[in-house]
Amino acid sequence: LTHRQSLCTHSVLRLTIHDLCSLLSSSTSTMPSPVVAGVNVVDIPGLSIKEFHGGVSTKETRLSAVQEIVTEPSVGPWRCPEFDEYILVAEGEAHVEHGAVGKIDIVKAGSGVYLPKGCRVRVNFLGPAEVVAICLPAFSPDTEHREEEGEANTAALAHKVDSTPELIKSVDVVKAPTLTITEYFGNVTSKDNSISACIAKVDEPCTEAWQRPDFAEWVLVLTGTLHLEHAEGTTIVPAGSGVFLAANERVNWIWPEPCTYVPICIPAFSPDGCRREAGEKQKRAAQKMPIQRPWTNCISSIV
Repeated sequence: LTHRQSLCTHSVLRLTIHDLCSLLSSSTSTMPSPVVAGVNVVDIPGLSIKEFHGGVSTKETRLSAVQEIVTEPSVGPWRCPEFDEYILVAEGEAHVEHGAVGKIDIVKAGSGVYLPKGCRVRVNFLGPAEVVAICLPAFSPDTEHREEEGEANTAALAHKVDSTPELIKSVDVVKAPTLTITEYFGNVTSKDNSISACIAKVDEPCTEAWQRPDFAEWVLVLTGTLHLEHAEGTTIVPAGSGVFLAANERVNWIWPEPCTYVPICIPAFSPDGCRREAGEKQKRAAQKMPIQRPWTNCISSIV
């Protein structure tokens, strides 16, 4: 979002979400990608940005995802990116300034904002905040087109389009005794079936049913630990790390302790697309953990 001059430059693969979905659905992988520790791409007084997926941490060009921790007020540069950006505000609030007259949209905790490519914006923070930012395709300084102080970026102005940010109110799509999943973007909140992004909080040890989703999934583990059981064994994803699950991988999610994680799905998550495997154990467990909100039958098993 801000102060990203320390990011290395990378070429950006120009893929539409439709192209990306088609590419990902053809995967034949049988296990998750290697676990990759997040990289602090920015670490200065008042601001830290940890990249879990992207050009620096995973050499990913399709998508980037970072966690940004703000501890002091900050004013971002004006910029006009060539990528779409999805911002999830977990704590505090972000002030998104846009347009010729500098209109300001205030995005409070529990809300998201979609910044379409070609939209000239800057994001400011008046106090402490925590956000997750997703760029598609992946963030690159070359395609951010930031305007240096007091200097107009003619390249940015040349590709600028008449678009504005879109504010989205999050929804608790799963509200269970030990698990809350809050959707910021996706089928429920933004009515967008191309991408979904949530913040999930696990309060006690629990497990999911085996599943073979038809969507690809980028996961950021912010706190706690996630275990992914698969045909080759178990992949352990500790706090501060990320992992990628290709479409059609058969996995079982296990949380041995409280955990906060961010799942990003392309195309967007749906209960039918998750393709969970039903069983007597899952059916009995589901009765003990009733699901509220729109994702009926989303969680199948808990211990």
